[in-house]
Amino acid sequence: MKRIVIPSTIALLLLFCQSLCFAAISQFTGTWKNADPNTRGITRLVITGTGNALKMHAWGKCHPQDCDWGEVSAYAYAPDVSSGIEQNAQAVSALFSTGFNQTLVIVKPLSRSSIRAEVYTRFTDGSGRSNYTASYTLNRQLVTGPIGPIGPIGPITPITPPALEEDCVSFNPATTTVRNIDGRWTIADGNHLMFSFGDKKMEAFKALKIIKYYRMNRSCFVGRPDPSFRYLLADGNAPQGSMPGEDCVAFNPGTIEVKNIGGRWKIVDGSHWVFDFGGKEAEARAAFAIIKKYGFTRSCYVGRPNPSFQYLRK
Repeated sequence: MKRIVIPSTIALLLLFCQSLCFAAISQFTGTWKNADPNTRGITRLVITGTGNALKMHAWGKCHPQDCDWGEVSAYAYAPDVSSGIEQNAQAVSALFSTGFNQTLVIVKPLSRSSIRAEVYTRFTDGSGRSNYTASYTLNRQLVTGPIGPIGPIGPITPITPPALEEDCVSFNPATTTVRNIDGRWTIADGNHLMFSFGDKKMEAFKALKIIKYYRMNRSCFVGRPDPSFRYLLADGNAPQGSMPGEDCVAFNPGTIEVKNIGGRWKIVDGSHWVFDFGGKEAEARAAFAIIKKYGFTRSCYVGRPNPSFQYLRK
């Protein structure tokens, strides 16, 4: 008889696969963040509960902050009718509904620290848009509390602040349009809702014209979910040139400063107050670094004195 030898590495892989396919509920519960920071779909999931009493809370990419889909009941699935859910769950599903669509989310484990979310969206508003599916990888986020005093341990090494990280969302200016959604004029790229103008239809169309003129394709923020500073980029660079009819204020990126004036952090150019950040010093300094990086020289508006759209350019 011919002897069949299974290499140990293959055996380990099979064991690993089996452990993922038949996971405990604890494999699904927790806070999960999309591995792609530029995703246009689900950005975050929170799954809580045990056994047959699960909840799923989801957020999707929106502007200026992620859309909260809310929390709904979720359901775990075992490999067969006689398997215990708590110890052998292999998938979790939840259904989210809005005024214009229904989204089914099915979550399966990829590893001990990541999951795959399969998303099926069906439109219910009679718009004629095609139902579609998408798939996202999300990584587990560790949630830790504050660390209390632990006694004298010698000299403390100062912690170096992290390097500047930009928070940007990509979109396609060629497919970006103005739509009226529930009575609000909105700039959207497909199902990605980006800028809301309320009842200001003309301002929405003017902003869209600006986006297409400069070929802007990234919308960026400082300080979400309530950003104190916003800017748009074109292929990773500052929009350049000038557009007839723009409402812009010039400043010199070489002479701007961050100052505390009357208890409020501002970016100023001489006696000209360019941006106001209130009590948010860290956000003021982050915005200062961004202006320096891209060399912005103009702060532009649509609809002053209460602008519905703002952007920067060279």
